[in-house]
Amino acid sequence: MNIAKISANGQISLPIEVRRTLGVEPGDKVIFVQNKKGEMVIKSVASTSLIEED
Repeated sequence: MNIAKISANGQISLPIEVRRTLGVEPGDKVIFVQNKKGEMVIKSVASTSLIEED
């Protein structure tokens, strides 16, 4: 299980295992998407179409 803590400024640091799985590096962007089950999913913007649906 990977846990991220939210800072006072609302920022999070993605755990290394999550970054590796997503294939993201410093400066890359991620998007948070709510799926049909109401769960939040994190995706790499570089590998995801912004109009893609779950």
